[in-house]
Amino acid sequence: MKTVFGEAPGRLDFMGGVADYSGSLVLEMPLSLTTRVTLTEQAAREWVFTSPSEGQCAVAIGTPPAEVPRWVRYPYGCFLLACEAWQWRPRRGLMFSIRSRVPVSMGVSSSAALEVATLRALEKLAGRRFKGTALARLAQRAENEIVGAPCGLMDQLASAHGVRGALLPILCRPDVLGDPVRLPPGVVAVGWPSGVKHAVTASPYATARAGAFMGKRLIGRATGRRLAHAAELTPAEVRSFPLAVLPETITGRAFLARCGGVDDPLSRIDPAKSYGVRAAVSFPVEESFRSQAAVALLRGITAKSREETLRVLGELLFQSHAGYSSIGLGCPETEQMVAAVRALGSGRGFYGARVSGGGSGGTVVVLLRRTALPELKRLAARLRFSREKLPLLQ
Repeated sequence: MKTVFGEAPGRLDFMGGVADYSGSLVLEMPLSLTTRVTLTEQAAREWVFTSPSEGQCAVAIGTPPAEVPRWVRYPYGCFLLACEAWQWRPRRGLMFSIRSRVPVSMGVSSSAALEVATLRALEKLAGRRFKGTALARLAQRAENEIVGAPCGLMDQLASAHGVRGALLPILCRPDVLGDPVRLPPGVVAVGWPSGVKHAVTASPYATARAGAFMGKRLIGRATGRRLAHAAELTPAEVRSFPLAVLPETITGRAFLARCGGVDDPLSRIDPAKSYGVRAAVSFPVEESFRSQAAVALLRGITAKSREETLRVLGELLFQSHAGYSSIGLGCPETEQMVAAVRALGSGRGFYGARVSGGGSGGTVVVLLRRTALPELKRLAARLRFSREKLPLLQ
């Protein structure tokens, strides 16, 4: 019986996060923590999924994904879509053994790591290879269509194409990969888990996403511009729109009456809900600009400009964090964590911090000198929001 495995890392969202669905430039870094999926052929004609944390689930051939546990849908969805894409079926039953060191619900893409690892294992089993970014795009389809999570493509691209120790620029239109950007020697970006569980299926993320597409539709209707992505706009343009074009808030009912709907199949507009459309559009537009500035700063850094460059880069992170709060993706715990990093300051080696991923908890990314890591660990021990002792993520 044949046995193969695939492995993929979680990712640290340095800058960009929820701006991906608006066509922003984002900056992602793979973690050293990975998920491994081992596929073993077996005589029984069924698919068996095992995980130390979730247990075991046997799935009969032909079972619809909606009828299996949620944790199984990630690898099962990837399997079904790969079989469809390749017009291929395994000769025997399969055991999917999942082992992961990537924290779940902490905003570091445990789901993307599982999807990419599964597809890499399936490539070996089937003797097929995805080209370019096709693997990442199929992984996103599994999460969108089968799991039902309205994520962008950023996480899967970062897991599949990231380079350890470097930021990967991704222009999310949808999958333009830039050259990796290294941080200066002696400087690191780490993830500081809050202990507050996060999920992209949760209401704040879905509301922010819908608001961004509503805002784009309102702008297009008023100006006649055919925008494929909100981040095609500049920060100055968004600020120049009067409230009659882009209001601070609008109810779902009023928006639907005015515009009819949005061009995002993953967004559902609730007529009774109020959406902060101006902030929802402003954030990805400004975040894309911040990401461009960060890349330019890092590519142009010199020994003479090093400290000033890192202070400016840290301020971009703080601005990004404030943007999350403006679209409803903050939480008291991550606010306290970012404030604590700001209070320590660049003089002690702490340059900047922001809540990452989908926000509303999860992980805070911190940019700091490597020599300041012990102090960050002491700070993390003091500010614990869960019973777990959560390690820093690198």
